[in-house]
Amino acid sequence: MRKTIFLAVCSLFFSVGLIAQNLNESWQIGFGVAMTKFSESDAGFIGDQYQFQVPRLNLTMPIGERLSVDAAMSFNTLDEVGFVSNSAKYFSIDGSLRYNFDAIIDNFSPYVFVGGSVVDSERKMTPTFNLGVGGIYWVSDRIGINPQVYYKHSLESYESMRSHIQGALSVLIKMDWNNLFEGGNHAARSSGTCF
Repeated sequence: MRKTIFLAVCSLFFSVGLIAQNLNESWQIGFGVAMTKFSESDAGFIGDQYQFQVPRLNLTMPIGERLSVDAAMSFNTLDEVGFVSNSAKYFSIDGSLRYNFDAIIDNFSPYVFVGGSVVDSERKMTPTFNLGVGGIYWVSDRIGINPQVYYKHSLESYESMRSHIQGALSVLIKMDWNNLFEGGNHAARSSGTCF
């Protein structure tokens, strides 16, 4: 398992380096918190009705004019957060395909998404099918606030997880890959010139 995670992380960084010169500035990295809510009937099975996750990390990559791919991880590293006690474990890896709408209010761009998750609970890892909505309010050219809501559907055939809602709030940083890699690409672009 550790080798698989290591290879996945190395592949991600390698692929970013290979394609970075062709990207615009719309990759985003997010850091935030999340909260899940289970129904009252499922709370007894899961161990909690509400669970608080911190940190929540995500990376968003554009793949078209209106489409982007988002990957996220949520952890509940704290056992108690004032208003919520996490007696059960919750860890999820999420992947989503987003459709981004035009801004409806100044600096606020909504989106809808569909995707899936693998949720690890006290029992075992379970896949879920996800639908959701969200939006980004750009505070500046580089910083945004990103609220979003997931509905994570777990099939009844899986006995280790139940369907639930997850809300997340993140701070996004827009990555400027062109400037980051400019020094490395400059030599390749000017290789025909001698000074």
